[in-house]
Amino acid sequence: MLLIFFACDSLRTQHLRQEVIKVGGVSVRAEIAATPPDRERGLMYRTSLPDSEGMLFVFPEAKFQAFWMKNTLIPLDIGYFDDQGFLIEVVQMKPDDGTARYPSSEPALYALEMNAGWFEKHGLKKYARLELPRAIQGL
Repeated sequence: MLLIFFACDSLRTQHLRQEVIKVGGVSVRAEIAATPPDRERGLMYRTSLPDSEGMLFVFPEAKFQAFWMKNTLIPLDIGYFDDQGFLIEVVQMKPDDGTARYPSSEPALYALEMNAGWFEKHGLKKYARLELPRAIQGL
């Protein structure tokens, strides 16, 4: 059963494109979730996440976003970014059954999920700049 779980884990994200992005000058290898199915699946079923890796959610337009932690096994921080790429806020999220919601306080075009404490560890606060190597459109 454990072997099947890890096999499913690797297959779930194998198809996602990865990009090296920067937040406030700090490099991150991010899987890009730019379609509705990829955004919905997110980091579900992961048992770990390397320190310098995360998932960048890209939406088709900036609006109020909300995330949940259904089937997410590791605590995460989510950074919400506006349409200019500035960090709006960081919200701490804990694994649960998906009932807790973690909304943005302002319209966001991007959301970056990282291990819990990552933004604080790197001193990243409101207005830290998200830098992408190329334009990425959400569908």
